[in-house]
Amino acid sequence: MTNTSRFLPLVRDLIVPMAVFYGLRAFGVDALWALLLGGLPPALRVGWVALRERRIDPLGTFVLAMLVVNVAVSLISGDPRLLLIRSAWFGLLVGGWMLVSLAVGQRPFIYHAARTMAPGRTEPMERRWAEDAEVRRLWRVVTLWWGVGNLALGCVVVAMAYTLPVDSVPVLDTLVTVAAIVGGLRYTRSRLASAELGLKQPVAA
Repeated sequence: MTNTSRFLPLVRDLIVPMAVFYGLRAFGVDALWALLLGGLPPALRVGWVALRERRIDPLGTFVLAMLVVNVAVSLISGDPRLLLIRSAWFGLLVGGWMLVSLAVGQRPFIYHAARTMAPGRTEPMERRWAEDAEVRRLWRVVTLWWGVGNLALGCVVVAMAYTLPVDSVPVLDTLVTVAAIVGGLRYTRSRLASAELGLKQPVAA
């Protein structure tokens, strides 16, 4: 699997809900129901992956749980803006988890994520981690950057959801999130490529 293909599900989970939302809105569907139905494709994908692989993905389970809570609260309150901030909850909690991993874990969050995505590089990565203090510092710096970035992104999404018209938020949320992910990946690769940690050479600016 290529590095690009690993992120296709993430991109799909951002684009498809937005497309469903605006498609339904074009046919006059209420914003709350358009947002609810737009959230179904990612939920169905998580369920399908769990059935196909016969295992429960902790991250997927977390995403589903957050979706269920948001749906329940939104239906009770009738406020579509609560659904607009569902991605913010994810960013805030994962960003906090990343920062906590710097203090309580033996390895920072991004190191574990990279090792999971490149299992063939586990041995050289572990060797470099054990032997090189600069390598350990780089992984921690990158994890700090992603943690703070996720917290900032979550705050931006909440601000957009409660200050902008409902119909303008999904596309802006998607654009901001994609830009943040692309920027984060470029930064990560540029910082870590020189350490030969299993990532490709940095992308030209």
